[in-house]
Amino acid sequence: MTDKGHWEWNDEVGPRGNLREAVCLFDSEDDMQAAIEDLESHGFSNAAISRPVPPEQVKSKLDHVVENVKELEDDASVPRQAYMDKDSNVEGVALLFMVPVYIALMIAGGIIAANGLALWHAIGIFIMLGSIGAAGGGFFAYRMAMRRILREKAEKAWGGLLLWVRTGSSDQEDRALQILRRNAGRDVHLHGPKHVQVH
Repeated sequence: MTDKGHWEWNDEVGPRGNLREAVCLFDSEDDMQAAIEDLESHGFSNAAISRPVPPEQVKSKLDHVVENVKELEDDASVPRQAYMDKDSNVEGVALLFMVPVYIALMIAGGIIAANGLALWHAIGIFIMLGSIGAAGGGFFAYRMAMRRILREKAEKAWGGLLLWVRTGSSDQEDRALQILRRNAGRDVHLHGPKHVQVH
């Protein structure tokens, strides 16, 4: 992404100050992820792409009922976060599952080593504590997966999944709009400074 000091946009402010952005809605996370991958393959950094925080946090921050996602598109007060793709989410779920299992097995090994237990006792402790760790890990992984599912459901109820893409030049602007539209984006538009500096 072009450094801000070299942007073409002037100092006239928009919803996000002196930041010009492409705005888009998607009907599914698959469409949104395809668009993001397309953007990243065409020179947009992950730092230039943002999403609103989960709906419950948006409502808490704005302190009013949100009836439609279009109310949020050009609202600078909406809190944001970076997009985490599905692969990263799967890795996070796997990590949440494995960490408690690992800790439980380490504890089991410590108990066995400290007490010099017979083999069948050692196996029993490994199985018992491993099962407890797996249950705990499964619970945390399930909660993480459900949060993502419920978030997408809540955003769809608002009218779509919202994405912002920061642009630093007219070329980036054109590219962003084309990419969003060809990846099933809708209500694609721009907000930010209105005029371009003369070079």
